Amino acid sequence: MTKKCIFVDVFTDKPYGGNQLAVFPEINELTTEQMQTLANEINYSETTFVLQQYSQEADFSVRIFTLKRELPFAGHPILGTAFVLMQQGKWEDQLKLKTKVGVIPLKKENGEIWMSQNPPEFFEQYDDKQEIADLIGLSPDDISDDIPVEAVSTGNKMLIIPIKKLSAIQRAYGSPKKYKEFYEEHGVIGPYLFTLETTNMTARVHTRFFAPHLGIIEDAATGSAAGPLTGYLLKHDVFGRSFEIINEQGIEMGRPAQIHMRGMLNNGAYTVEIGGQCAHVGEGMFTI
Repeated sequence: MTKKCIFVDVFTDKPYGGNQLAVFPEINELTTEQMQTLANEINYSETTFVLQQYSQEADFSVRIFTLKRELPFAGHPILGTAFVLMQQGKWEDQLKLKTKVGVIPLKKENGEIWMSQNPPEFFEQYDDKQEIADLIGLSPDDISDDIPVEAVSTGNKMLIIPIKKLSAIQRAYGSPKKYKEFYEEHGVIGPYLFTLETTNMTARVHTRFFAPHLGIIEDAATGSAAGPLTGYLLKHDVFGRSFEIINEQGIEMGRPAQIHMRGMLNNGAYTVEIGGQCAHVGEGMFTI
């Protein structure tokens, strides 16, 4: 048996930037073990597998695998999978993809694909700056005093860490042992660091994401963390109660990405949308 795989770069309009993704668009015969084996072989941060959804709830179901495990949800894999299905002529204006956290609506708008994420859930705030600084290889003085370190989820529970300076966020790194211990204790997928200092004048935030305990040393563009960050920025009134901004990520990896973040907080109700472009890189056949 052979299966086609399509390779795309997500949150970029040019190949070889943004975040890599492998998409298997037709996998009805594959087992979970075979999907995990293929994800390990391809060695990207995530690989997706698409199944036809025979109901009005969604158009397709998507399963998402890292090198080590299946994820209930991830942002750049959903956006990249939608791009592949669009290139294959399987949707035009709107699409619904079913994940293990629910159905994710997507739409095309001004040459970009946008996804609506779940309303944010806010969890613990962390006052021990030394513990957080040790986790990311920085000093407590590098962490902002104005807004908190907080766990937030729009599908995956992320640790949002505000960093004062661009020069500090560029020094951060991921420790597999410390992240694994923190993940097991707090149930947080990984830390999403952000600073309001950017390298590009069109961007308003600069971000980095580490998850070496999941086989992702560093991620070039993390849509499932950009959603929680959007909710966090709304809650703490960083850009007001309604905004649309560009988030630059992947700079330190040499894979620059632009994640479009749109949020609104109205009478306690949150709206979170994440958008961007994708680029086709290539395709191949895998023998299973």
